[in-house]
Amino acid sequence: MMNDKINVLLVGPSTEVGRYVLKQLLTRKEEFKITVFDVKKSRSQTLLEPLRDELNIVYGNLAQPVDTIEVAKNQDFVIHCGFLSSRTACKRYVLAEEVNALGTRFLIENLEHYSPKAYLVMLSSIEVYGDRLTAPMIRISDFLAPSIGNFSAMTRIQAEKFVQDSSLEWTIFRPGIVMGTDMEEVDGDLFLMPLESHLEFIYAEDLAYALIESFQHRSAIWNKVYNVGGGKSCQTVYSNFLSSLFTAIGWGEMDFPDRTFATYNRHGGYFADGDALEEIIHFRKYSLEEFFEELRKNRSLTDKLATKLFGNLQKKNLLSKSEPYKAFKQNDPNKLKYYF
Repeated sequence: MMNDKINVLLVGPSTEVGRYVLKQLLTRKEEFKITVFDVKKSRSQTLLEPLRDELNIVYGNLAQPVDTIEVAKNQDFVIHCGFLSSRTACKRYVLAEEVNALGTRFLIENLEHYSPKAYLVMLSSIEVYGDRLTAPMIRISDFLAPSIGNFSAMTRIQAEKFVQDSSLEWTIFRPGIVMGTDMEEVDGDLFLMPLESHLEFIYAEDLAYALIESFQHRSAIWNKVYNVGGGKSCQTVYSNFLSSLFTAIGWGEMDFPDRTFATYNRHGGYFADGDALEEIIHFRKYSLEEFFEELRKNRSLTDKLATKLFGNLQKKNLLSKSEPYKAFKQNDPNKLKYYF
């Protein structure tokens, strides 16, 4: 029937991007019958339990094949955001392998069995390309070479392979630097990115829209991989971005000592083929300038973002969170190789 709703499964609704996808799905309940799957933690319960009347909530562990059997049944559309944060994955490799890689494999196997005609869109990351300081223009056809120690990227590549080898219709998104006002704290992580890095941002709202709209455009994008960025209006050099951010939150100049920031072994770049998906889905709505303009106008938003990014830290003790600076001061060769 024409009025039948699309059965959609959102994996990882409490993840950074998943929250934005869920919010948009809830505004489109006339189109979608929503099921969400997430690990049962206080964070996911706080988000999901108030919504119990509006969606089907299933808790479980991606790393346990049996846990995704029920949610894999009778699905038309699956949005897979169920990956560990980069920070967690890089600190806990075994867990990253279990959740990111094997969890994706088990999810796919259950979908192949119970919903063989489902369309799957998977959220990967620009991290899979690794350090691109000397070659910042990125294309899908480029070799994947994660930075040293980036287990998040390594396990995402494994997950991509499981998706590509599946019998499902699929699309893989590799977004640039995801940005929004409801982001996780990064504190010391900001020092891991070399200041001269070229970065292409993508607003979380725009990315969420593209993920959801992919279903309507699946015939044009199935079995393809896309770099997903905000385009030229969302491209900048990291030092310029930080300078604008620090000004917006009232921290003034970026007057950190030498060796506070790493000089290599991260990720970033501009997408040379980033317009490909935009020409099909038309998802780009926000620019970096609009973001900073909003910060300049909205003090409460500025304070909220500063708290999200840096917790309770102030600029004067933010330096203590710099792992590159610690390694430099300690002259630790085992750590220096990751940053310089």
